[in-house]
Amino acid sequence: MVSEYTFSNLFAWRHAYEFCLSRIDEALLVVSCQGGALSIFDPLMPSGPGKRRIALAAARAAGGFKNVRFIRLPEDTALSLRQEKAFVLEEDADQFDYVYRAKDLVALQGAAYDGKRNFIRRFKDNYDYEFLSLRKENLKDCFYFEEEWCQAKDCQRAEGLEKERQAMHQMLEHFEQLGIRGAMLRIQGKVEAVTLGEPLNPQTFVVHIEKANGRFTGIYQAINQMFCEQAARDYQFINREQDLGIAGLRKAKQSYHPAFLVKKYTATVTQR
Repeated sequence: MVSEYTFSNLFAWRHAYEFCLSRIDEALLVVSCQGGALSIFDPLMPSGPGKRRIALAAARAAGGFKNVRFIRLPEDTALSLRQEKAFVLEEDADQFDYVYRAKDLVALQGAAYDGKRNFIRRFKDNYDYEFLSLRKENLKDCFYFEEEWCQAKDCQRAEGLEKERQAMHQMLEHFEQLGIRGAMLRIQGKVEAVTLGEPLNPQTFVVHIEKANGRFTGIYQAINQMFCEQAARDYQFINREQDLGIAGLRKAKQSYHPAFLVKKYTATVTQR
């Protein structure tokens, strides 16, 4: 259920976080080494019961690093480490994933979604738009949109936005090979919004990227609903990832009334 654990996501963010791979027995470890610290994702392995043993082995093996931690751990792995003195366990609330019922985001029914439907109605009434699936022949337009969006947001001065720009570029460059699904909104022939996602598990679709030109009223609500209807209506849930502790983003994600949050944890190694 954790949004980070798709091949496409790890591949797209590999440069931003300097990912490398390591093995311990039957487990594959995705590791980030930045600033002298070692950050390790949840051990990827055929079955779950051995994760506690693998985590302890990885902690012992990382003796050359001053700071070692396991990040974005799902709750089952975190609970398996709770009694281990080698780790200090903390909830990472800024990284909790927001998960919604797909039927809610597609239909937007009921009083709770009155505001969303009004924004979409205003968008459709006010703009000459096209909603299009991403395909090989229109990907170039998405690159142009991303560059314009980043210039407007001054991505080069914001580390998080610059890393996201790199990840989106990777998803678009390898769109067909990764099997990602995507859509765009054109207004008067120009791309003004792009979204990208993929299946996370058999019941859940995850939306990795959603960017739009905010000067068009209702554009975010419109592309959200249209993409969910097109790409995710046959799934039970839609994971729209985390809010990163950003107040405005948290408010926006809460306004869609999540069915539940996927909790994530950090386990910091205290002794090896």
